[in-house]
Amino acid sequence: MNLFRKSLLLAISLLVLAGCTERPSTNNENAPSATVDGKNNLLRIKRYEKALFSLKQQDFASELKAIAPEYKVFLGKDYASPEALNQLSAFVGDAQNQEIYRECMTRFPELSAMESEFSDAFSRLSKAIPGFRTPSVYTYVSGFDFAYPIKYADSALIIALDMYLGSDYKGYPALGIPNYISQRLTPDHILPDCLKEMAYPYLKGNQAPTLLDAMTEEGKILWFAGLMLPETKENLIIGYSDPQLKWCEDNEYNIWSFLIENELLYSKDARSMSMFMSDGPFTASFSEESPARTGAWVGWQIMKAYAEKSGKGVAEIMAMTDSQEILEKSGYKPRK
Repeated sequence: MNLFRKSLLLAISLLVLAGCTERPSTNNENAPSATVDGKNNLLRIKRYEKALFSLKQQDFASELKAIAPEYKVFLGKDYASPEALNQLSAFVGDAQNQEIYRECMTRFPELSAMESEFSDAFSRLSKAIPGFRTPSVYTYVSGFDFAYPIKYADSALIIALDMYLGSDYKGYPALGIPNYISQRLTPDHILPDCLKEMAYPYLKGNQAPTLLDAMTEEGKILWFAGLMLPETKENLIIGYSDPQLKWCEDNEYNIWSFLIENELLYSKDARSMSMFMSDGPFTASFSEESPARTGAWVGWQIMKAYAEKSGKGVAEIMAMTDSQEILEKSGYKPRK
């Protein structure tokens, strides 16, 4: 797929997804309420892609009107304007989008297991954070929204299924997505990615000016997701392969020693930030067997230690902004 076509698909998909590109407050009185199956108390995922791609082109406007009330988060108020109708109709009728939709339906014919997992995670969130509102969960075909595969806004959680078709999906190399990213574009990463996105609204005011600030902030995101998904493997939480996670565990002391000996914890240097916090095939200062984002992994270990010792609640820990206090009170010190 060429860059122009990719940009066009993303533009249309973002038009379809009306008003869901930011991370707002978790308490919005006008937010849609979650749909729950009354028989088993499981959350029901609303499949916008099935509703949208099932519309007949000859009756597109009238059939779109029929699904609009359930999918306001995507369609907004102006879905019936000539411009919006033309763009939506073109998006649905596009042969490549149709192919992507079929791939999604083949890989995700039903979502009952995912609904059960979300129900469990949201139950833990409700117990951990008073006042938590269970979001409505939607899936859709995004046109390969690489930048934002998960969106969480106004208590709506939105999943781009076409960004989780499997590491071997032939479309990802065609988009120029490198292997170190496509390895985590799998169904197993959906739930961890969602919980990480849902963690952001609980962070308070830290602009991550130092490497330690960035490490603890990312560490809080990973700690939050891991806490809500206790049965999920840690490599899925952070997006590593099994060997990459083992490398970090085997080299924890060496990573920490490198940071201390080179006086990097309080660095504001963009190069240091990029080296330890940015995505990539590996961490430049270490071997090619290392994963990227080793600073985030160390931050996760710091937050685990701090949470275990502090006795504070989840929301209180997430709202902390003093990374030095977190480090000191965590007692974090990896063994050689």
